Amino acid sequence: MNKKEEELRVKAITKYIEGEKSLSIYSNLGRSKSWFFKWLKRFRNGVELWYEDSSRAPKTVNESVEANIEKLIINIRKRLENTKYAQIGASAIGWELTKLNIKPPPVWTINRILKRNNLIKKREKGYKPKGKVYPLIVIDCPNKLHQVDLVGPRYIYTKERLYSVNAMDVFRHKVKIKSIPFRNASNVINALIEVWQTLGIPFHCQFDNQEVFAGSTRRPRWFSRVIRLCLFLGIEPVFVPFSEPWRMAEIEHFNDVWDKSFFRSQRFKNSNHLYREERKFETFHNSNHCYSVLKGLTPKAFEEKLKFKLNLLEKDFEISKINHQRKGKIHLIRFIRSDKILKIFGEKFYVKLACQYEYVKATIDLKEEVLRIFLFDDLIHEFKYTLPYKK
Repeated sequence: MNKKEEELRVKAITKYIEGEKSLSIYSNLGRSKSWFFKWLKRFRNGVELWYEDSSRAPKTVNESVEANIEKLIINIRKRLENTKYAQIGASAIGWELTKLNIKPPPVWTINRILKRNNLIKKREKGYKPKGKVYPLIVIDCPNKLHQVDLVGPRYIYTKERLYSVNAMDVFRHKVKIKSIPFRNASNVINALIEVWQTLGIPFHCQFDNQEVFAGSTRRPRWFSRVIRLCLFLGIEPVFVPFSEPWRMAEIEHFNDVWDKSFFRSQRFKNSNHLYREERKFETFHNSNHCYSVLKGLTPKAFEEKLKFKLNLLEKDFEISKINHQRKGKIHLIRFIRSDKILKIFGEKFYVKLACQYEYVKATIDLKEEVLRIFLFDDLIHEFKYTLPYKK
């Protein structure tokens, strides 16, 4: 086989993964539409050496899923449908097969089996919010934005109480999960350190307004230990509006998968058993859960195609290094109501009438000790924001 032709096929699919339009790809490479989609189909079907020519000899081996595996997939689907809180999709079925020590077939194969047996249910059209402009972060590379949430409490068979720090790199959709025994700053910080030692250090990290993340409102400018950790590592924390969890849609969706496909799907003997199983589930998700936003790839496969260098937090990082910072930025997204009050860590700032019933972005610049308020990307306010601790 001509190596140049193989390299051309790999180049075409790589460009497609990177977001280039299919017409542009095969036109620029001097190939036909049918040529491009032939190799895209082989790539998506999970063929190991998909870019190589396959033999034209008659096939004597039945390549379809064995009948007993198909029957097992159907039985698992029906059982999940009758299980409270359980997810019923192909990834959930694959996870159930993994727990039986059976290597699951690709997600698209499971979906094909479900469709053939009339077990695919049409989704209802989701609600599309209308009206207000929401400040968004452009996510155009790995580790541009992590979303972190604290789920719990959850109770296991031994009546032990646990929380789970769930984190996702939104660009890759790769996740890291870490169970912790207590909902305090020390446990959360240790979990975040492990997250960034695995996923890499992000530019932005998005949180909700739980006190363990945002800190106490009684000492508004003495930032929480989580914020101080972010600032120390050069991460810009971003806080979503109060009572709007859907602003972190990606991690909220994963929380649902974690809850239904992992936590509620099995009985844990003790916390150590849960820790072992969550590592397996994390690996399974990153290796098997396909996302349409990744063009049908799993986070692991997508990451391998990107071939980028991770900026990992060093393994011997010491928490004692964390102190109050006088550099970096903190961002907060807030919805301004009729009182025209902007609440920042317990403090109140009055804004212009133009902000009424709109989302604004508040940015604290620690180096300049300034609070800037943006509406539709326009700077409309600038307040002095003196820090209480010395330089």
